[in-house]
Amino acid sequence: MADYSFGYGGIGSGIDISSMVSQLVAADRAPQDARLAKLESAAKFKLSGVGSVSSAFDALKTALDALKKSDAMGARTVGSVSADSTSGTDNVLSASVGKGTPAGQYQIEVLALASAHKLMGAAVPSGTLFDAGQLSLSMGGESVTIDIATGSSLADIRSAINDKAASLGVQASLLTSDDGQHLSVASTRTGAANAVSIQLVEGGGDLSTLVGGLQQKTAAADARVSIDGLITTSEGNAIADAVPGMTLALKATGTSTVTVATDAAASRKPVEDVVKAYNAAIKAIATATSYNKETDTPSSLTGDAQMRGAAGQLRAIMGDLLGELAVQGLDARTLGLQTRAYPSSDGTLVLDSAKFDAAMAANPGKITAAFSGSEGFAARLSGVVEGYVGTDGSFTLRTKGINDQLKDVARQRESVDLRMEATAKRYQAQFVALDSLMAQMSTTSNYLSQQLAALSAQLA
Repeated sequence: MADYSFGYGGIGSGIDISSMVSQLVAADRAPQDARLAKLESAAKFKLSGVGSVSSAFDALKTALDALKKSDAMGARTVGSVSADSTSGTDNVLSASVGKGTPAGQYQIEVLALASAHKLMGAAVPSGTLFDAGQLSLSMGGESVTIDIATGSSLADIRSAINDKAASLGVQASLLTSDDGQHLSVASTRTGAANAVSIQLVEGGGDLSTLVGGLQQKTAAADARVSIDGLITTSEGNAIADAVPGMTLALKATGTSTVTVATDAAASRKPVEDVVKAYNAAIKAIATATSYNKETDTPSSLTGDAQMRGAAGQLRAIMGDLLGELAVQGLDARTLGLQTRAYPSSDGTLVLDSAKFDAAMAANPGKITAAFSGSEGFAARLSGVVEGYVGTDGSFTLRTKGINDQLKDVARQRESVDLRMEATAKRYQAQFVALDSLMAQMSTTSNYLSQQLAALSAQLA
């Protein structure tokens, strides 16, 4: 209750004006507060019901969006074994696959591994110093010039190469043997296109001898692989997408058999997610619209026409979709997907995992096409759900409308507060005027009493 005390205690009348004003204002605002509280309670009750159903529809929309993707049911397993293996392992390669990789067996022969180019120089006595000059180093279509200062050691030349050529992917180092120091220049990138070439641009015989003494230790070579008789090459020892979605990490030359199969559990999961989310949506509507006969208590949306319509539309589209699957030969006996039967026929779905997995193993392409894509099961059901929880969906708009009602109740409360403030001031003014009048009357009464008393004394 608001505090309407104003420091005036009823001097003339003795009335507790502040208390009287507070009680009168409270009596005035009680019916208005009750009306607004009832409106707010009803709105919040409905909002909770619409919110729970909307959340369930949102979850269903998320599950359907995942199932709509063309690779949603394309989960795969992969295994490989090399021909020389006695333990079932693969010494030749390792394979990984993504969704949609064509299932089957692939005979793969690694003909050559990719290697990085490496040059090794002749022995140079420790402490040798070189005259000034300039080198040109090229790799992979790019080149840099390397300036050699007068009096440079072999270590200085190594550092000069690294400073200028590291960005190309070239690494120079010094190796020491019994004969002396050796300059090693190597590419950090595998592949035939990444061969290193060093030329003398200018300088004396010492630099010319150093450059001329560089001999190839490891050739720059591409990896070569035969996949079911088809040759593919790669700069590195990873072969990607020669088979769609498959990556091969090469270990050694040799022959390997790679087997790609449908991952039954992972392919079934997006369908199971939709079944669970659909059932949750049906149950959310049932809960929000239920009526407890024992306690004679309605739920937040008991008898709500919108919710009845939503449940009816879900059941209708699901009936159509299951019927269309049956026409394609994917009925309950084949696919394992159907509505729950009597005596628990509440409109929810059941999925027989064993039947679904068997159907996927027998005809994965047909089932994937039936459920995924722009015209599949998921897309059509998603269109219906979008009509409820999309940007302009009916549940979305209804939620906005209820929130607007709550905002209006808050505005009405503010108006009531302002009116009650005005009412309190009016009551205060009236009581102050009454108190003043009673004070005047009291003064007059006292005066008359004194006069009468004096008159009586004179007559005595």
